[in-house]
Amino acid sequence: IVSSLVKNVKTERKNDAAPRVTSEATIVTKRTQVRGDHAHTTYFATFQFESGDRLEMQIPHDRFGYLVEGDNGKLTFQGTRFLDFQRQ
Repeated sequence: IVSSLVKNVKTERKNDAAPRVTSEATIVTKRTQVRGDHAHTTYFATFQFESGDRLEMQIPHDRFGYLVEGDNGKLTFQGTRFLDFQRQ
């Protein structure tokens, strides 16, 4: 548990220090991960940039349903932190 907490704090600090980036991207896939006895669900989406690079990001549960595979738009992120996706 302690190791997981330390890892999360390090990731948050890196994200806080990273610049905010907005780039053209396409949603290529979405997935969920269910863990634990209380069915904790984590939501993910994979974005592909014009360069062909892909990035999987954790998505807030209240935004997950609005993202549709194949949609193009402007992805805003900070490090590995999803901030926004504006469909075009």
